[in-house]
Formats: sequence, C-alpha cells, structure tokens
Amino acid sequence: KVFAACVVLVSASSLGVIFRLSLQRDYENLSDLLKEYPGLICPNPTGIEVQTVSGQPASQTGDIFQVNDATGGFACVNADQNGKQCADYRVRFTCPEMFCSVCRTSWLDRDDPSGRGDDETLSDIHVTYPGKVCSQPIAIEVTTISGTPALQTGNIFHVYSATQGFACVNAAQAGGVCADYKVRFICPEAFCSSCRTPWIDRDNPGGVGDFETLNHIQMEYPLLVCPQPIAIEVTTLSGTQVQQTASIFEVFDPLQGFACVNGNLSCLDYRVRFTCPRNFCLPKCITQWFDRDDPSGKGDYEYLSDLLNEYPGLICPNPIGIEVQTISGQPAFQTGNIFQAYNPTSGFACVNAAQAGGVCADYKVRFICPEAFCSSCRTPWIDRDNPGGVGDFETLNHIQMEYPLLVCPQPIAIEVTTLSGTQVQQTASIFEVFDPLQGFACVNGNLSCLDYRVRFTCPQNFCLPKCITQWFDRDDPSGEGDYEYLSDLLNEYPGLICPNPIGIEVQNISGQPAFQTGNIFQAYNPTSGFACVNANQGGGQCADYRVRFLCPDTFCSSR
Repeated sequence: KVFAACVVLVSASSLGVIFRLSLQRDYENLSDLLKEYPGLICPNPTGIEVQTVSGQPASQTGDIFQVNDATGGFACVNADQNGKQCADYRVRFTCPEMFCSVCRTSWLDRDDPSGRGDDETLSDIHVTYPGKVCSQPIAIEVTTISGTPALQTGNIFHVYSATQGFACVNAAQAGGVCADYKVRFICPEAFCSSCRTPWIDRDNPGGVGDFETLNHIQMEYPLLVCPQPIAIEVTTLSGTQVQQTASIFEVFDPLQGFACVNGNLSCLDYRVRFTCPRNFCLPKCITQWFDRDDPSGKGDYEYLSDLLNEYPGLICPNPIGIEVQTISGQPAFQTGNIFQAYNPTSGFACVNAAQAGGVCADYKVRFICPEAFCSSCRTPWIDRDNPGGVGDFETLNHIQMEYPLLVCPQPIAIEVTTLSGTQVQQTASIFEVFDPLQGFACVNGNLSCLDYRVRFTCPQNFCLPKCITQWFDRDDPSGEGDYEYLSDLLNEYPGLICPNPIGIEVQNISGQPAFQTGNIFQAYNPTSGFACVNANQGGGQCADYRVRFLCPDTFCSSR
C-alpha cells in the first residue's frame, strides 16, 4: 500500500499494494514500511496520502485514525471505530525532490557474523570503501549475501538506518548468530553527478527482456564507462524512475548494470548511466593500437602482461579501460566471437576452439591509462582547426608541421576534449580518427562536430632539455625540387646532426613556416628529413627551404 514519489501521483500502481491488515488494526507505520520496502520510500517524507484499497480517500470513510502524518505513517485501530472495523487502507508518500533522482551504490559486504556479529556501519564502510558511498545517504537497503531481504530473516537489528548503516549482534539473536548481510545506499543526486557517464540504451525489451549489463556496455561503448562504477541510475527512455514501474529486475547494481526480465508484466525500455571515481573524468589518456598476435595458432592473445613486455613504456601497468577492434576496425562485440578475456586488468584473449566457426578474428587493442601516465611528458593543448566545413581535423601530421618540435614523432597517448573541457566521449560526434599516432579527426554528418583540442603524451626523453641543431640548407629548388634528406645532410655536415633525430622543423629561407607556403611535400619527418618536388606543385615551383632537427639529449651532452 505504498508508493514513493517526489510529488503525489494521481494514480496508484500495483507496485504500491501491500496487504498488512490484521484482525485488530491496519498499521502502515513508516518505520515498518522502510524496513519492508528498502529503497522505495525516503526516510523523511514531506507528505502522505491515504486511500482505501478501492481508491476512496481516507477522509471520506468516517474512520478514526490513531496516526495519519508523513512522519509516523498511518494507523487505524478497530477498537476506536465504535463497533465497526477499519477499512483496508493503502498509503503513498511525497518525498524531497533529491530522492527521486535515485543514485544507488553497489552492494557492500565488509564484515561477516563470525565474531560479535555483522557490522556494516556507515563509518566503517567509508574507511573500507573510500569514495564508494556518499557521506549522507538518504536510504539504505539490506539483504543477506544470498539476496534475502533482511526483514525476512527473523534477526533483530542493532542498527538499521541510512545515516548509521547496519549492524546485527549475535548475542541478540534467538539462534545465537546473525545472517551474513550486505548493504547498499541511495545517495543524493550530487554524489552521482560528480563524474557520471551519458545515458546509455543498448537493448530494448523485446524477447527475454531489457539487458543494460555492464559487461555488454563496456564492449559496445568502450572507454565510456569505468571498470568499477560506484553508482548506477536507471530510468525509462521517457525519464520515469525505475522504482515507479512494475517490472521485475533481475540485476540492478553498479558493478553488474541493469537487467529486466519479461514475465507476467512486460519490461519497459530502460536506459542507464553510471557514476565513476572522480579520476575517470579527468582528460582521457588513450594509448595507440597494439596487435601483438594473430589467430593462426590457438587464438589471438593480446594479454596486458605480454604487451607490457613487447612495448615497454608505451602502456601503463594499471589501465582503467580497454577497447578492442578487429584490425579492419570492426568493434569486437560485432564479430560474434566468444572472448576468454576482455578487461583492462588482463587484456584480451580469443580462443579458436571456443568459436563456432573454429577461428577468431584478428584483433587489436588499446587502453585508457590513469592521468599520471599521460602527465609525465605531455604537450600543451593544441587546437589547429575548427569544425566548419568537413569537420575538425587535429591530425598529428598537420600538427607536427604547424607546431614543429612541440610534439614527438611517435606519441604514446592522446587526450581530446572540447575547448570548454568536456570529455570527447561525452559528446555525440562521429570520430574518424582517434589515435596517438594519427591524432584526432571529427567529420560533420547528421550531427555537427564540436570544436576540439588535443594533447599528446610522449616518451620521457622527449621532455628532457631540448637539443636543437643549427639550420641546414643543402639544396635549392632550381632542379627537380628542394631535397633536404637526413642521409644527405649527415654526409655533408658530419658530426653536426644526430643520426636519430626525434623532431624536425622546416621553414623557407626567409623564415616562413613550411605549412604556410602552400607547397605539397614528399617527405616531412625526422627519420627521412624533408623533400619538396617541383612537379607536385600544380605548375609552380617549391620554395627554398631550410631544416633543423631535435636530437636526443645525449647528442648535445656528448659534444
């Protein structure tokens, strides 16, 4: 007989019908309802509505009420009715607005009853699970670890409140021991809004039901959700809170996601969003793609341990996200393969023997790393383009020409945000390129691109004091073009250039940056040097260029 809402609803729901009428009375005490329906009623309602189960307002029945207020709930005692019996009543409450934007934590089980009892107090949980629960929860839910609601165990509880948590003392139990309990909390909206994902709707309720499970979401929307969310929110697509629907929920937990199974009542179409640890919302530090194996043997194994050995310094040892595609760019979840491993801690593995067709696709992986990995040697934010025209192109080759010596030739990670700082994953744009070795590109389509900026993480030696050579001009464009190849320069200027430059800068001899001349370049990189061919200039001639190189610090220190 209870329905919790932020505003009093016009119609009742079957979800709210509770048959608790005895022969002597009808008690709908708030304290009892909070225990029997954890998470469905706020602990501090601001209003109450009472009707008979047929819908007649309580005020019209003529009954005398012992209690009828939002603080205490409702009670009707037969003895007070002058010889007649109380009607059968149902109640619903008006709650503070923040209660209806439900922000629910994961299940937490920090203790067992092997000692004095099971203590899941809020103060202890804050110490054991820092950052996982808000400081002032607005509701608590308690079940045994097998899922039985606490009220059904017959145990007596020492503490059971949102502000204190939960405690069961063995000595107070008739059987001498408490059950083993787990708890979860509902937190204010502000706790969930500090670092949360966009709304995600990966499934619809046709078939078995609506499955918005975390493992599927992380495969279909890689890099969008942290591996260990601390809270989950669920609504219908129209925005109705999940608790106000009558569906049956098989899964509703931040670490598992959400699942609704069709039964006598069909599921509605739901969407979910997650709250992540605050560091997940810092600019994303994304590695390049890696492909160390192919499926020609037993399968395709892209384990993190192997990748760390084969690509030292290019991947953090503690990734917080993973993305997997075939080498042609198809997301892994679309291949139909079954995966033995797919998580940032282990990496990725696909075993041929587990596939219906007998062989895995050939996969590549990349990782999200903690902010600290990117911050050790990274460039300033760079915004070389705007989204007018085809889109926003912050590609590495253009950046290296326009900002010479600012970015290493082989970045190990990339970060992308809008100019205002919004994470690129939180926008709805379509990304054609998003990789440290290529940079970033967004192409306008049905949705227009926003204006983005990028920054790169480079190997640590790139951030050592810069060792820059003098300018060199060994050729002019009077013949076939202007060729400033590194191999030729090393021969003509022995000892003045390192054999392994890590950056190059090119200007015309009057000092104009090469990218501003409008010429087309055949070569422009520190490994090969620079070349401009007259025949490629559309009838014109190359400018006369000069080059200089960025060398490793050891080259300057040894001279």
